[in-house]
Amino acid sequence: MENEKLVELFEEYLSIYKLVNRKTICDLLKSELHSEQLIEMYKMTDGSKSTREISADIKNKCSHATVSNTWSKWALVGIVSPTSKKGRVKAVFNLEEYGITAINSEGE
Repeated sequence: MENEKLVELFEEYLSIYKLVNRKTICDLLKSELHSEQLIEMYKMTDGSKSTREISADIKNKCSHATVSNTWSKWALVGIVSPTSKKGRVKAVFNLEEYGITAINSEGE
């Protein structure tokens, strides 16, 4: 019962945090995801795929080193987080939640 209450409080806190920081988060995402390739790469960064898998699956092909370097940059700004599987990261934000689906999309 106590754990349920903590989960409830955390979810409420997270909702408030996202609301209060929405513009900052949108601006950061738009700044980092400034091309269709980067948006696609971010959407594929779900923690289950390696840099090689993403580089092979992305429409505008790039090297796995490019994906790795991009992940490192994103980790520094806080839009991805490490997973339990070594060398993989997961996107922190759901782009649709912030109105970012393609280049020039406006998140509000």
